[in-house]
Amino acid sequence: MQKILRNIFIVSCTFFGVCNISAQTYFDMKNKETVNNYEVVAEVGDIKITAEEFFYSYEFGPAFPKRKSDSKETHLKYLINEKLLALESYKEGLINDEEVSSLFDDIQADLATEEMFKEEILSKIKIDSAAVDTIFHSKQVELELKWLYSHDEEGIKAYWLSLYNNVSFDSLFVKQFNDSVFLDMRSLRTTFYSLRKNNPLLAQIVDTMEAGHYSAPIHVNSEWYIVKLENIWRDMITSETELNKLRYESEQAFLKNNMDRESDNYVDNLLRNENPIIKKHAFNFLRAYLGKYILPSEQYEEWDLEKILESALSNLGLTRGEDYTGVELVVTEKKSYLLDEFITWYRNRSHYIKFDKSDINSFSRSIENLIWLMLRDKLLTQRAKENGYFENNWVKTQSNWWRDKIAYSAMRNKLANSILLANEEVNTGSESEPSPDDLSIELIAKMFRMIQASKAKYDVVINSEVLNRISVSEENDPKVVDFYSAKKGGLIPRPPYPTIDNERVNWE
Repeated sequence: MQKILRNIFIVSCTFFGVCNISAQTYFDMKNKETVNNYEVVAEVGDIKITAEEFFYSYEFGPAFPKRKSDSKETHLKYLINEKLLALESYKEGLINDEEVSSLFDDIQADLATEEMFKEEILSKIKIDSAAVDTIFHSKQVELELKWLYSHDEEGIKAYWLSLYNNVSFDSLFVKQFNDSVFLDMRSLRTTFYSLRKNNPLLAQIVDTMEAGHYSAPIHVNSEWYIVKLENIWRDMITSETELNKLRYESEQAFLKNNMDRESDNYVDNLLRNENPIIKKHAFNFLRAYLGKYILPSEQYEEWDLEKILESALSNLGLTRGEDYTGVELVVTEKKSYLLDEFITWYRNRSHYIKFDKSDINSFSRSIENLIWLMLRDKLLTQRAKENGYFENNWVKTQSNWWRDKIAYSAMRNKLANSILLANEEVNTGSESEPSPDDLSIELIAKMFRMIQASKAKYDVVINSEVLNRISVSEENDPKVVDFYSAKKGGLIPRPPYPTIDNERVNWE
């Protein structure tokens, strides 16, 4: 499953703008006068690739097709190949595998709850021109900061005494650097808006400073800093295009800030109404169960998690190795949520979850926070179902796209596993192992053979006239760079839209 996740979820940055603008609007911005969203670009067996699906797959896809002289045709070729493998996956029933289907269910729930938030929260937020102006101006103010750092009070006192004795800040600043401490670890260039968003306390301090001056010692999270405002200036925008872009970004930031606040209240009320309680023995079992997989063995032993596991099993009336299906983890006034439901929820997100392993209490809090997050997701999904958002046309449309992508990824994963298994059998007892490059070449060859066989079974029809009418942001440009977008604020981390794998560049 992790290989399927990695295949789908390539995360490099957060992209919120897609959440704030309806997909139809974004598509229309580029194509209102040229093509309808439902027009068919290609048919692959009984799968229809619409202009809208192609547009989003292309826009949020890898850069390599955009660098070619036939950009759209190249992207469509690989999208068709993935649809052919998806058809083979459906034929073998891979989409019905529990791990695969649970991943699809999570993404579908994320789509439905996103629409619910747009209609029930975002639609009620009104633009405040004065607040947008404040954001707009703070985005124009750029800052350059440097700081002296110490992990203890004695170290920062030594810096402060040196400054008092007229040792220059810059000389102390330079002395910090060594083989493990670099310039970007002690300096920052940013806008005042970004600083206020990411570090409100520091922004408040910087707001009172003059360029060239430094702060008194600052104590944050058991660490000490002396910060110098190296420079501050206003970025003067001259072009109307840049001005409009910054104004739009400011409006989006205003909407996001307000939506975050309103959605927090929405979720908080949802949780409070349920009056949830985490069951002690189930929690202890879960903590030991996860610890076995994610903690170093020495830490697992030091925290006596094996004894905690034995005690939890005894209190739950279970024996080691027995199926834990049906064990209640969280109980609310209306419903119980089971341990195996959490395990499934965690499995689909484990690649992006980090635990605080500094001590057993911090580790326990990490797990407790995840349980509340799982409960949040379950309650939001239930609310979206009750309010009919799973039947929303845009949710159903995107769900079909994702279903094909997940089916394709399941087939790719199956082929990759078959190659690994075959190589393990062949190389049993051998000291040499195939390199990752060799395995990648073998996988490409195996996928190619399946695609060719699939083409013999399924009709592929391309409507070039529709493809030519689709307007995209960038094409036929050798200088286009990769930019991967990811939605991380919903129920599960994912790209905004499914697109072709970047590994397709190796097929060129």
